[in-house]
Amino acid sequence: MFEFKITLDDEDYLLFNQYHLLNSPSGKKTLMSFRFIIPFFCFMVIVIFCIAGSDFELILIEAIVMAIISILWIGYSKKKILKSMNKRIIKMKKEGRLPYSNEAILKFDDEKIHEIAPNTENITKYSLIEKIAVTEKAIYIYISSVQAYILPVTAFSAEIEKLKFLEFINMKVDILRDTKKQTDG
Repeated sequence: MFEFKITLDDEDYLLFNQYHLLNSPSGKKTLMSFRFIIPFFCFMVIVIFCIAGSDFELILIEAIVMAIISILWIGYSKKKILKSMNKRIIKMKKEGRLPYSNEAILKFDDEKIHEIAPNTENITKYSLIEKIAVTEKAIYIYISSVQAYILPVTAFSAEIEKLKFLEFINMKVDILRDTKKQTDG
């Protein structure tokens, strides 16, 4: 059994959202769409000028300017969306409760994960774990495509404890997947 007293802050939550945006299929799709909105708009402006029969030099200058704007947008759009995400978290904090608990106790026993926070208590079966993501700053235990337990690396007293925990949680998930394959097949 593993038990961790965790303390999360806005930075931990922001890092999770950044990881999710950059690594999940839906996040990648959102980022890709965001990146190509301005270039698409620029292309449409050039097409409209061509259809309207504008002067060739005007269209050429416009195409050069729009290409520069598009390249800059594609280059800085990732930074822009991450900054926007940070602002959204700050706004949510001002408006009320954030979608995470600042302090919680996470217990991992043989059957389930127990999350005990000041105002809530959740129990999750290991069979609900969809993915385990390990980053430099945290371990994310996904229980849905957009929701995860955030376990900061600061919760571990040593690297060996982190490795033992990862072995434990991976074993729980693998055993359940193997059992499911045997019952499905």
